[in-house]
Formats: sequence, structure tokens, C-alpha cells
Amino acid sequence: MEHTKKSEIRRIAIIGGLVIMVLLALGTFWMGKNADEDTHEAVRQVSLIYLDELAGRREQVVASTLAGYIKNLDVALGLIDKNDLSDKEHLAAYQVRMKQLYGLEKFAFVDTSGLIYTSRGTRTDIDQYGFDYANLSEPVVAIKNPDGNSKKIIIAVPVDRLPLGDRALVVCFMEIDMSRMLESVSLQTGTENNITFCNLYTKTGVALTNVVLGGLASENNLLRALENAQFEEGHSLSAMRDDFRSGHGGVVSFIYNGIRETMCYVPVHGTDWMLTYLVRE
Repeated sequence: MEHTKKSEIRRIAIIGGLVIMVLLALGTFWMGKNADEDTHEAVRQVSLIYLDELAGRREQVVASTLAGYIKNLDVALGLIDKNDLSDKEHLAAYQVRMKQLYGLEKFAFVDTSGLIYTSRGTRTDIDQYGFDYANLSEPVVAIKNPDGNSKKIIIAVPVDRLPLGDRALVVCFMEIDMSRMLESVSLQTGTENNITFCNLYTKTGVALTNVVLGGLASENNLLRALENAQFEEGHSLSAMRDDFRSGHGGVVSFIYNGIRETMCYVPVHGTDWMLTYLVRE
């Protein structure tokens, strides 16, 4: 009887010990899992702060470069005199000097009828330049040929009705090759380890570099490419579209082609562009 009781106590002790060991193991696993999740979230938050800082600094470089172009345009206009406006030939000679001075592809004027005056003659394709010459009241940054591979940046400013014969010039603009501007701001589409990418997009999602999502997407439009992405909880394409349309910064996380990615985006001052920083996790 006593032996049976001792065996029963021993069995209960063994079972109890096993239960305690299992509970300890489960508790350790649960605590470790929570600690790992907390650590991952902390690292993620720090990374997002760093990402936002990177995007903000690069946006300042782009905005400063564009402001420099506008300043150059103002300086060039300050050099024009009555002799330059005496006829089309003298105006063209002045424009050639300005193109050479600032390394421009085009330095042109627009009159009240929308006729463009370049150093090589007049043009009638004002609708290709992305600004409203009849109502321009402040400097405008626009994109010529936004859907093509040879994009051009247009910087246009209003002028105080400069007389040219029986016409009046109301707008002056310069044309710059997009690749030249991107080179001047050292915009990189990728890094050596291919995990971070900086880019510029229009408010409709068109990539100014002709590269989307670090080259993973075949489309030339970010918002269209992300229709094939799976967004994480709390993020959505519709909200991102609204941010792009209204010029608000933000951050999104998503899975594209099986790869988890996080993108921070900020508006570029003085434009309707968005600068993005993408981290491929």
C-alpha cells in the first residue's frame, strides 16, 4: 500500500515537472517572440525616421536646383536691352548668347498669341510645353513630353510685355534635358547592394527617370505598377493616390513581386512632383 502511494506521488511529481517545463518553455518562447517583434518594430520606426530624413534632404537639393534655374532665367532677362528687341534677328542673337552662357537647349519667348520665338525661328506648338502662357503670373516648372523617354524640363516666367515690332512678349522660358537635371542633383536610381532607390515622379505617377520601383516594374507609372502590389494593413493605393494628387507626403509598405518594400514620399517644393525613397527589405 505504502509502495503504491509512493509510486503515485512519484508519477504526479514527474507529470507536474513536465508540465512546469512545458509552461516555462512556452513562456520563454512567447516572451522571446514578443521581444523579437518589439525589436523589429523599433528598428522599423528608426528606419522610417532615417528614410524620411533622406527624402527630405534630397528634396531640398532638387528644389534648390530648380530655384537656381529660375534665378538664371531672371538674370538672363536682366541682360536684355532695347537693341536686342529691335527685331527678330537681334532677339535671336541675344537668345544664342543666353543658351551658350547657361548651357540650355532652348531659351525662348512667347507672345500674346502663343507664338514661340526661339533662336532658330518661330514655333506654333505652345500646347506641348505644359504652361498657360495667357495666365502665367509666377514661375512654373513643367514637363515636356512627360510620357516619352526624352523628357524635358520647362522653366517659364512671366515678363512685362516686352515690345517686339507690333507684338508683345509675355513669357520667357528655358528648356533643359531631364537627364542633365537628374545628373546635376546626383539622383541615384539604386545603390551597390540594390536595396535603396531614390526617384522622382509626377503627381500622376509618371517616373521622370523612366525607372519604376528600382527597375522591378515594367511600367513607366508608379501608381499603375502598384495596382499589382499587396499593401500592408493601414496602407492603401487609394490613399497614396490622394497624397500624390494633393501634394502630401507619406509612407507605404507593400509586397511587390514577392518582395517586401517600404516607400517614403515627399512633395518637391515649387512643382507637382513627388520625390521617393524606396527601401527593399
